[in-house]
Amino acid sequence: MDPVPPAVRSVMRRLEAEDARDRVDGTPRARRLRAIQPEVGEFLLAIATAVAARTIVEVGTSAGYSTLWLALAAERTGGRVTTFEVDPAKVAIAARNLAEAGLSHRVDSRLEDGLAGLQRTAAQADLVFIDAEKEDYESFLEPAVRALRPGGTLVADNLTSHAEDLAGFRAKALGHPHLSGLVVPIGRGELLAVKID
Repeated sequence: MDPVPPAVRSVMRRLEAEDARDRVDGTPRARRLRAIQPEVGEFLLAIATAVAARTIVEVGTSAGYSTLWLALAAERTGGRVTTFEVDPAKVAIAARNLAEAGLSHRVDSRLEDGLAGLQRTAAQADLVFIDAEKEDYESFLEPAVRALRPGGTLVADNLTSHAEDLAGFRAKALGHPHLSGLVVPIGRGELLAVKID
């Protein structure tokens, strides 16, 4: 049995098809959905559910594909997702997708830089997910660690697909004194780390 409700699955399948087209049809990079892969969505759902994440922070909403997976976890745990995106057009698209999927009530979508959002989330987040511009990952690391409660989980996308771009972030995250983690070889490579104190 599919653990994803039909209305949510329908939106996900549409977004998966749009993302696949974007990657080959010449859509400018800034307008592409640039979504995570479906197995990464399932990974996020499993991790967020396993840690009973109630306070979830996402940096990089785009069209809301990963947000749907996180919102499904929040639906299971009675939690909430706060997601940050700097592109007004994508915030509007994500809002429509979340509404169509019936998950808007689990998401606080903010047109704001994720760095500022993380800096206001001191030791409250159960899970932080980063999928944004790769050149910004290193600047997100310390605010993300501070945003997590002890035992909270950090997940970051694209660690293997953008290995060179994210080499500095990877080294700092895996060597961080308050994180214990590894890179999981699914999708485009997911950093999975737990905050330890």
